[in-house]
Amino acid sequence: MTPQEKKALLLRVVTKLAAQQLENGGLTPFGATLGSKREVQLLVPDRIKPDATLEELDAYWTRELRQAAAKGDCDTVCTCIHVGMQTEEGISVPALLIHIEQADAFSEDILYPYEKGEGSEVVFSEPTTEAAEYQIFVPS
Repeated sequence: MTPQEKKALLLRVVTKLAAQQLENGGLTPFGATLGSKREVQLLVPDRIKPDATLEELDAYWTRELRQAAAKGDCDTVCTCIHVGMQTEEGISVPALLIHIEQADAFSEDILYPYEKGEGSEVVFSEPTTEAAEYQIFVPS
């Protein structure tokens, strides 16, 4: 698989899981790894405080994902958290923030704004992507 194919696969799994959680009342921040045989391993925190700051979440996930990547045969990882964002019109909307890294290929932050439709189903808007600093796979 190419790095972009790995990214697409991991994002499909992560956004599907996040949508299910949001439809059922809320999102617990989580991480995920993609192994060499296309297996996705989810990492659910066992000790993140409810009012954790973005910096605390980054430190936690950096540690946990580095350990998971070292144990398994994976070179693509991500984290998923719930955030609020401002639209260009100044309106606050809910969103997912996914930080995804592929060793030696890319490190990106992807923001998925969403709204809940009829029956509480989550409908994602077009995501925005920007390059981000590596946190898990520090390039050599």
